[in-house]
Amino acid sequence: MVKKICCIVFRREHDGVKYLILHKNNWWNGWEFVKGEKNENEGVEECAVREANEETGLNIVKVEQIPFHYSYDYLKGLDNFSANVSCFIAETDEELVSLSDEHNYYKWVSLDRGLGLLEFDEQKKLLEYAGRIIQL
Repeated sequence: MVKKICCIVFRREHDGVKYLILHKNNWWNGWEFVKGEKNENEGVEECAVREANEETGLNIVKVEQIPFHYSYDYLKGLDNFSANVSCFIAETDEELVSLSDEHNYYKWVSLDRGLGLLEFDEQKKLLEYAGRIIQL
């Protein structure tokens, strides 16, 4: 089983919390959160911070693993894989994102706007769950 992370990057503004969603531009076109595969000698929290920095260029000031996990199967080349995903929330105080080659644009969105743009149920459930934790 492949270990992966999914990380919801957020920032606090005067009008509420904004969540970062990234538009994927390769084999699949759609909105997603920071995500990635854990390296062999890397902890999952370390992976979340690394992936957030690699995919956004943002400085993460606080990261927290949340008790939300999901699994999925996928095809890579001719091989089938199963992934187990650990989820995180990561706070930044920066606004300007420097995208990696994986994504072609980004949006800082409210929770409701994010729910309208995300395609998959697991993404929506994760955003709702993270939103409840962040609002505490």
